[in-house]
Amino acid sequence: MLNTGASLLRRPTESSRGCRSVFAIFPTGPDASASGRFYVPATRQPLPMNPTVRSLTSDRRDEALDVTDRAFDDTPRDYFQRHQSADPNWDVSQSLVVDDGGAIVGHLWIADRAMRYGEARVRFGGIADVAVDPAHRGRGHAGRLLDAAVQRMQADDQPLSLLSTGAPEVYAGRGWHPVPTSQLEAEFPSGDIEWAGGYVVRSFEAADLPAVMGIYADIAADRIGPLDRSEAYWLALMDWLPALSRGADVHFDVLVQVRSVVAYAVTELSDDTLTILDGGIQSENLAIPLLNVWRDRAAARGVTRLTGELHPASELFDLLRKRASATLKPTRHYMARLNSLHGALKSVVPEFIRRRRRMAPLPGPAFVLNVDGEAARIETPMVQVVIAEPVGNEPVVELTSGQFLDLYLGLPGGYQALDALDIPPHVDVYLRRLFPNSPFMYWRADRF
Repeated sequence: MLNTGASLLRRPTESSRGCRSVFAIFPTGPDASASGRFYVPATRQPLPMNPTVRSLTSDRRDEALDVTDRAFDDTPRDYFQRHQSADPNWDVSQSLVVDDGGAIVGHLWIADRAMRYGEARVRFGGIADVAVDPAHRGRGHAGRLLDAAVQRMQADDQPLSLLSTGAPEVYAGRGWHPVPTSQLEAEFPSGDIEWAGGYVVRSFEAADLPAVMGIYADIAADRIGPLDRSEAYWLALMDWLPALSRGADVHFDVLVQVRSVVAYAVTELSDDTLTILDGGIQSENLAIPLLNVWRDRAAARGVTRLTGELHPASELFDLLRKRASATLKPTRHYMARLNSLHGALKSVVPEFIRRRRRMAPLPGPAFVLNVDGEAARIETPMVQVVIAEPVGNEPVVELTSGQFLDLYLGLPGGYQALDALDIPPHVDVYLRRLFPNSPFMYWRADRF
């Protein structure tokens, strides 16, 4: 249970009521006799405080930031402060802390975000800055924070949760499931790649933002997973990203043709790698000038390796595959959690309706999705889609939360789960039309 009030002393259990602790007193000296042992009631000592999870308050934020600083040796304290404060949706109460005997020993931030899902938007809780003071580890504090975070997200109508981690085992036991993505591995080609000319690469300026946002929206239009970025969020990105890694340089470049911004990219250059954090590039011709600039920057630091998380169908990957022998390898550091089946389905009804319009506009089947005991009825009358409570006479499709998330996020495991089930053919057809097999996409610039 999430405890947001003051900590309470532990109440006596039923078995201990009516009993008093005592000290044995042994008198000494000449007046003490063999039968002189006697007992007196002990002075009651304060019971130890139970660790409690509560919302962070402004007056204790510095204590919480100190915990993150001690917990993460490779990330400066300034990053956590800037990442949270610069987020347009941030509020100090989004952070949960473990209070143990009056000291803050654990911290977790639930970032309030929304992902694009075609024409729909899905609110989710981004689990970030999970930290336990090294001196207090091994006492279950991380589990307390995660349990409280799930309760908070469910109460705040965040049907999904997303996080990035190098320790998936910490989260798997509490309902988070791996979300496979693709990581680029490439070496910069030697020498310039020839291109037609007429383009200029320069640093991003605030006046470029409408064009950049338009490019981002075009690329993300039919995809699942890209963050729904507001204007304020875009501007905040360049506040916190430079603080993420010590010794790394972050560049926000735009490609200009005849005064119009036609592409953009955000990269991070360290001593061994240039990482693509975000790439708004829609054709090979637009990618080449940016690639040449990246190569020159990397060469100045003796760097030849190029990496990043790219959509397999992106124009940028296609160019790098042909010009830099690039490959994509699977990675599983993203994880997702289903907090509410009804909430997840209702959030994407606008996209379901758009997909139905591509089909024959005839009434479809009604069926039930049962995901780990939570059931929702999906009705498909004409071009509409309705999410409701089960009636009791519909075909039922049983899925685990992991299988449903694979289906919902367009991952291969979703269709594999359907293939293994005995589903009426007409229901199977509609499931595949509502949930097309389209790879999940999430830019590293938005990581937690």
